[in-house]
Amino acid sequence: MPIFARWRPISVLPAPRGRDPWPGVYEIADADKRTIYVGQSARDVPARIRRHLATRGCVAERAAYWRFAPTRVPQAEEAEHLARHRARTGDLPPCNRQTPLRRDAQRRWRERSGG
Repeated sequence: MPIFARWRPISVLPAPRGRDPWPGVYEIADADKRTIYVGQSARDVPARIRRHLATRGCVAERAAYWRFAPTRVPQAEEAEHLARHRARTGDLPPCNRQTPLRRDAQRRWRERSGG
């Protein structure tokens, strides 16, 4: 099922909600409202979007709008949205195409230990 919510500017992300969960699937768009990223969060969508914006990369550089749909199965919904986008355009959204970082044992240790 597509996300029927209206696009909201990135500047109006809701304040952190604390312990209240807000799971769902979300889309992030550029200034022309073209989807650049589809993601999901099992806990809190606005917090996950804030993490994208805090790290340098494709999403942080291009994000202008966001929208989301609550769901109990965000991973399945995300897969459906990505498949629908690929069927419609022939490819994944630009920021979903990036190669993930290689995470070997040494990198995981550095991430966990803060060193």
